[in-house]
Amino acid sequence: MSTAIKLAVLTAVIASFIAQSESTATCDDGWTAYGPSCYFFEDETKLHWIEGTQYCSVHEGAYITTIQSEGELLFLQDMCRRLFKHDKSNFFFLGATDSEVEGIWRWYSDNSLVNAGYHNWYKGQPEPGKQNCAVLWGPSDYTWHDHYCNENGHVICEKPGLKWSDRQE
Repeated sequence: MSTAIKLAVLTAVIASFIAQSESTATCDDGWTAYGPSCYFFEDETKLHWIEGTQYCSVHEGAYITTIQSEGELLFLQDMCRRLFKHDKSNFFFLGATDSEVEGIWRWYSDNSLVNAGYHNWYKGQPEPGKQNCAVLWGPSDYTWHDHYCNENGHVICEKPGLKWSDRQE
């Protein structure tokens, strides 16, 4: 490989690292940063979907997570795998539901259409019927599935990262 190509590759890697570090949030204790957001993985208590949305809302500015990019999905999947590396039977609720109109999936946080932005349903998902809440499904390596809202599962809460002025000294 020529010196010019090596230099170009190194420059691209450094630029990517700088861009990523500048966009990484600062989070409260117990929360994990990815991009401009902070995430809390409730991996001990299982809740049904409505309880999960309420659980997240008690954390200032938090909501049950939405997924806006492939990078965010890969981050969430990696965290789920780390939490349950020996037990893949778990699932985490996402903030998407079609409970108002069957087949029309909306993000709970802002009522936007899931299919208008990034989405990554597992093959054959979502299925029509009574499974009205989106999950990261452990048995299929935390891919997107629809599931029953009244079944207890784990939740992932998301909130904007802290601004410099919000940081506690």
